[in-house]
Amino acid sequence: MDPAEPRAPADYDLAIGDGAMRLKLTEARLTLSDEGISYTLDGREGLRLFSQLRSVRIQAVHGGRHSPAWEAMIELFFARGRPLLVHSSTPMGGHDPVRDPVFIAFVEDLHRRIPPDHAARVRFLRGVPEGRHRFLQGVLVLFLIVFGSAGGFILLKTAGGIIPVAEMLFPMLALVGFGVWVWQSVEKSKPGTYSPDRLPRDLFPERD
Repeated sequence: MDPAEPRAPADYDLAIGDGAMRLKLTEARLTLSDEGISYTLDGREGLRLFSQLRSVRIQAVHGGRHSPAWEAMIELFFARGRPLLVHSSTPMGGHDPVRDPVFIAFVEDLHRRIPPDHAARVRFLRGVPEGRHRFLQGVLVLFLIVFGSAGGFILLKTAGGIIPVAEMLFPMLALVGFGVWVWQSVEKSKPGTYSPDRLPRDLFPERD
């Protein structure tokens, strides 16, 4: 992460945001240099310096109901100004396999360029904040109670011959599928830290 000679800037075309509510993300060209990262958002452009970087958070993001693949996001917080959120998805949050290798290359290059003296004080985080993860855990418990009871009721009625087996399969598969999705969300969002030398590749976007 501390090359002997300066490296040439590198460009990455990805979807970005700043944490504000938006109908869709913004297409932007991110330029990484050994000083920091520059981009244009809402007509504002400039260089965000690594010396002002305070934390980096990588987390998995579900690709939406029409996409089974998991996307990823990296969130950069600086000493001043709004955070920078860089996504592997399309501006509307959908899956685009062309963007995945670009996002991964951006994340790898970013960590290589952060100077060691700055990296020593930056917080490298994985998953969602603690409070949000506790909320997801609560959703999982609620699912197990409510939908587990519903599943048990369906099985009981099926065993008693009231509900035909063929009619039972679809609702049961739907319950199991939703349960797996909730469980994956809880697991992938588990908060923690990581070393900039060992990136949390299990959170990277799923490649086709």
